[in-house]
Amino acid sequence: MTVQDSAVAERPDSVESTIAHNSGGLYIGGEWTSRSAAATTPLVAPATEQVYAHAVIPTIADADAAVAAARRAFETGTWRTTPVAERVSIINRACGLIAQRAGVIAEIAAHEMGAPVQVTRMMTGVVLDVVRGMGELARSVPDVEPGTGLWDFEIQRDPAGVVVDIVPWNSPFTATMMKSAQALLAGCSVISKPPPTAPFAVVEWARALELAGLPKGVYSVLAADPSVAEHLVAHPAVDLVVFTGGTGVGRRVAELCGRNLKRVVLELGGKSAAVVLDDADLQLAVDSVAASVYFNSGQICSALSRLVIPAHAVDDVVEMLRVKANSVIVGDPLADTTTMGPMATREHHQRVLQRVHEGREEGGRLVYGGERPPEPAQGWYVTPTLFVGDNSMSIAREEIFGPVVTILPYDHVDEAIAIANDSPYGLGGSVFSRDDERARAVAARLDTGSVTINGYTTNLLAPRDPHKDSGIGSVTGTAGYQNFRTSRLVNLRAGGRAWRPTELFADAE
Repeated sequence: MTVQDSAVAERPDSVESTIAHNSGGLYIGGEWTSRSAAATTPLVAPATEQVYAHAVIPTIADADAAVAAARRAFETGTWRTTPVAERVSIINRACGLIAQRAGVIAEIAAHEMGAPVQVTRMMTGVVLDVVRGMGELARSVPDVEPGTGLWDFEIQRDPAGVVVDIVPWNSPFTATMMKSAQALLAGCSVISKPPPTAPFAVVEWARALELAGLPKGVYSVLAADPSVAEHLVAHPAVDLVVFTGGTGVGRRVAELCGRNLKRVVLELGGKSAAVVLDDADLQLAVDSVAASVYFNSGQICSALSRLVIPAHAVDDVVEMLRVKANSVIVGDPLADTTTMGPMATREHHQRVLQRVHEGREEGGRLVYGGERPPEPAQGWYVTPTLFVGDNSMSIAREEIFGPVVTILPYDHVDEAIAIANDSPYGLGGSVFSRDDERARAVAARLDTGSVTINGYTTNLLAPRDPHKDSGIGSVTGTAGYQNFRTSRLVNLRAGGRAWRPTELFADAE
């Protein structure tokens, strides 16, 4: 048995012992901070409303220590110069360790943010495949790109430096894995900042990287509160901030980065439309919308929460969606049969119910749901919810981030496109039609960074550049990988009609 295998064998296999083993969720530059050495905060399980653990509260000093370790590892360590093939091997070994721990991680996520264990297990498998695919992509992207023109030149690529990776509370573990892996593959040092309410699953990734052989200091995890997070974002030794979360906070992150002209990538909110054309397969459209909005309790930025359908089809679609809603099993996220758990936080639970109340006040027709179910007796649950309304309502324009669909009827296709585009967001969307060419023509007119034809999915290995208030830049695909690198233009030889001012000052013969 190798040292690594022995370390894995000694790791606890229950949620309680794993949380205790993870030192309060604080990992700085390769060192684990003991719970007894720092102030802690209680964590409440969304499904039970009971305290299940205590996490370390990161301080400004912790943030400074993490940045210093990352800076030191980047400038004096070997990670940035490690061959890409070796980086890929380490990330792949970490993925293998995570695969072994997928069951425990799913249970931790159920405690932290109420995600059903079957949802987390599925998403962990998907993200492991994506991260391995990122490694193959990194192998294929050259560090030097030659070019010719008025000058012969080359573009040299280097790691961006110290990266702060801020992830949201709706998918902290999988989002951290994808973004930090992309940055690490590019040769950066990374500080991941999960939400204070959900530190422990992310720490499993830190342990996996450590056991896989990632050099000490290259990676840190701080589940910091907003004040410490702002300190991290504004820190002069941080080169790049990658933020996924709400649009309001994203603007604040951009403002802080702008003060020092710091590079930033933002993936923010969404209010995606499913545009259903009059020749579409209605069942396919309904299945896709339900899958997107009921998945993870609707706490997903790309959910198809606006269903734009022909006016004549409203009654049929309402009944089809009712059948889908009735098939949703709302309950204990630790149960394998549960398909929808609670909202991740008490505050968000109240916010979703308030949005439903506003929708009714604005005149929206509440078809079903919009309330806390009678069972389970505890927990921040919301039943699947359906409104019929128009695009002027806040429920159709503002991100609810819950299991709420709003049907928006239209009479002609130009009106459908106008409704879909009449939104401050431009993250994703779908078009449904039996005529693929017609669907693609409509998709081309949608002002959004991603469109799916006849389904709900997204290619996590392809670049996705959000539009409007949904963000700036990509963290996926080749474009995403290059966002974690800097470029240098090296002019090699002038030719053709190149500008050569040296000739003006050449010695006269």
